[in-house]
Amino acid sequence: MKIVVIGGVAAGASAAAKARRTDEHAEVVIFEQGEYVSFANCGLPYYVGGTIEDREDLILVSPELFRDRYCIDVRLRHTVTSFDAKAKVVRGTSPEGDFEESYDKLILAMGGEPIKPPMPGSDLPGVYNVFTVPDVDKIMAVLNGVKKAIVVGGGFIGVETAEELLKQGVDTTLVELAPQLLNNFDAEFSPPIERHLQSLGLNVVLGKSLTEVKGNGKVEQAVLSDGTVLDTDMVILAVGVRPRVALAKEAGVALGETGGILTDAGMRTNLPDVFAAGDIVESLHLVSRKKVKIPLAGSANKQGRIAGANAAGGHMAFRGVLGTAIIKAGELTCGRTGLSEKEAKANSLSYEVVWLPSDSNATYYPTAEPLILKLLFETPTGRILGAQALGRQGVDKRIDVISTAIMGNLTVFDLEHLDLAYAPPYGSAKDPVIMLGMVASNVLRGEETLITPAAAQQALKDDPNAVLLDVREQEEYDEGHVDGAVLFPLDEMRSRLGELDKSKRYLVTCRVGKRAWLACCILRQNGFHAENLTGGFLGCTMDLDG
Repeated sequence: MKIVVIGGVAAGASAAAKARRTDEHAEVVIFEQGEYVSFANCGLPYYVGGTIEDREDLILVSPELFRDRYCIDVRLRHTVTSFDAKAKVVRGTSPEGDFEESYDKLILAMGGEPIKPPMPGSDLPGVYNVFTVPDVDKIMAVLNGVKKAIVVGGGFIGVETAEELLKQGVDTTLVELAPQLLNNFDAEFSPPIERHLQSLGLNVVLGKSLTEVKGNGKVEQAVLSDGTVLDTDMVILAVGVRPRVALAKEAGVALGETGGILTDAGMRTNLPDVFAAGDIVESLHLVSRKKVKIPLAGSANKQGRIAGANAAGGHMAFRGVLGTAIIKAGELTCGRTGLSEKEAKANSLSYEVVWLPSDSNATYYPTAEPLILKLLFETPTGRILGAQALGRQGVDKRIDVISTAIMGNLTVFDLEHLDLAYAPPYGSAKDPVIMLGMVASNVLRGEETLITPAAAQQALKDDPNAVLLDVREQEEYDEGHVDGAVLFPLDEMRSRLGELDKSKRYLVTCRVGKRAWLACCILRQNGFHAENLTGGFLGCTMDLDG
């Protein structure tokens, strides 16, 4: 048995190692077009900023280790240019010349390549990507002389790289064409991240693109789509990644509706004995049940492992993806799993939203930090559709719990009964995830009616009977409130019910939604129409310090 793997990073390295563990006697060969195999793509921005000090820490497994421990033949700087599925051979070029290699099983794991927008000046010295180890080597070689830099792209790599350049003392501008950062999150999560990054010294430009790079033999200026000209010593492009599927397509491998390679659950393509894994394939989204292309390291490694096992005679299946992801932006962490609200709308799902400003652990414990969570659940089933979270700590824990709940087909009724670890330094007796389940379950049981900030804004505009009732205390109200809100303190509500009009539609708010929930109970049980503005004032403002 001879197994050939094209591509040696996340999916390819995982495939080769699993193939070896599955079949000790198979011959396993990796062709990698780059200079390194099995390196940490996700760590590259942190090496630029000096957070990761030792370059060698980025190299996870060397060709020598593959050879000595796994008996895997790694051939670097070998570019496969074609393969023949009938003859079962791959062909390509290397520094030593052209080559041809036979195979019994073939695993495609070519990964992606950074998108380089076509524009004048894009080939000038000083324009870089952050995609491979040689990419960051080029950046590090000149970084000491860089005073100003422009990072193009407000996704994960762009935000991380911009922050790390700030740590190196570089005056950095982040340019993003979309009206928000982190476009795979709902728009409400962008402003607090923008404000925080700006407080660290980052210049954030949204709604504009880079159209030209100017310079005399090197980068000197960048021109934006509105005509703005920015002086700069460096331009880093982080506008996205496209899958390397041309090789597969030319050989007759079928592509799916997303443009990624179509595979079955065993990572088999339409061609006999040809498997595919990683950024080049499309996957089943476990919530929407639609095919998606989400290039993330976690799914690439799992898919590679399954492809390697099955190529060597195993029987494993890849279930699908949730798009679970997380990013550090300065002192803030932003995470997500499942569907965002805009994705739920795009899939025409019937859903409700719970916003929950909370704390990372017991409020009275000194390490407690504010946390804002957003949960989407299907109506009337209670199926968990997705969640997003923002905070300084505790985001990863909550997103991972909810991701696990989705994988286990739990509903919001199950969330309110979770038995999670609690001690004041780590959590709360009623963890934020449990609270999300309680609120969502209340809604489905008809005990509570929620309204989102966006829906409340629209109701106050369109419905003459809608009144925004703020049930906090006078001092809190004076420190900040939603425009048009009428102060009606909770502790006075029972004695002042006569001042309210049962023909009105009361949208009730407080700081986070807890007092508003009690106020809604009082109002509804006394014959008034009441809806709880989910997330309260902090949910409306996305203010982690309010």
